[in-house]
Amino acid sequence: MDDRAVTVLTAGTPGLLVVAKSVLDDAGIPYRTRGEGFQNLYAAGAVEVQVASVYAERARELLADL
Repeated sequence: MDDRAVTVLTAGTPGLLVVAKSVLDDAGIPYRTRGEGFQNLYAAGAVEVQVASVYAERARELLADL
């Protein structure tokens, strides 16, 4: 199994990030974020939502309309 992390969404706002996390949680897709602490501390910058490559296609489908 290929489990390298793949960015499936770059969220520029906290609201978008919350919705994306909720969608992935509901689908049972594990994820991690990059840059979230920085965004919370400085209220700037984008946060990358990453999943294992085996989940990438499904995650992108679920997040496509965000």
